[in-house]
Amino acid sequence: MIEFVLKDRRLRLYPDGTITCRVIRSGKETKNDIWNKIKFTNNKGYLRCVISLDGVPVSFYQHRLLYFAHNPSWDIFDNSPNNCIDHKNHDKTDNTDGNLRVVTSQQNQFNTNAKGYTWNKHERKWKAQIQVNKKMMGLGTYEKEEDARAAYLEAKERLHIIPP
Repeated sequence: MIEFVLKDRRLRLYPDGTITCRVIRSGKETKNDIWNKIKFTNNKGYLRCVISLDGVPVSFYQHRLLYFAHNPSWDIFDNSPNNCIDHKNHDKTDNTDGNLRVVTSQQNQFNTNAKGYTWNKHERKWKAQIQVNKKMMGLGTYEKEEDARAAYLEAKERLHIIPP
């Protein structure tokens, strides 16, 4: 079990992924041994909960709470584009510590299952493209779908650099 603190609240993370917190009574955290399980709801595939901090309800995604529990020096309250949590294996429900990492918003977008190519009806060819720094780059047109896919994957490996 890992015990961690969010402002005025103590939380516990158990090996099965359950997170609990103490009850709030009269605006203060109780000191007894009663810990309530935090309930998460599905929000577009991500699990989200609401925790009262300093009397104010604050929404948290489960993957951010779990990353914070394992990395208490990380700023969970920094919602800037340079402080995203990425799921390495693309599975939004796999919140294991080894699957989570801090990335920029752009690096988070790199780690998608994008196809990287489309069928161009006018040219009757496959068109490969990739986005870098908010700019779309054409990678050429191809007779075969697999060639367009290969061009995209090569460019993705070269241009989309994601930390380990």
